[in-house]
Amino acid sequence: MLVKRLALVAISLTVGFLVTWLIVITIAETNLEQFGIWYTGFTSLAIACAIGVWLDKFLGTEILPK
Repeated sequence: MLVKRLALVAISLTVGFLVTWLIVITIAETNLEQFGIWYTGFTSLAIACAIGVWLDKFLGTEILPK
């Protein structure tokens, strides 16, 4: 169970950062330096949390209560 939970966190954070990077590059038409480290971090974290909720359901890690 611990391995599934660690995988969930790793996948969520990675996908959250990649989605943030794609949004900044394509929609905002800027780079991560101009976007800012704080904005990048908080946006990545928010997207990672949203992805983590879905992954919790599909991986069956039961991090969130039923």
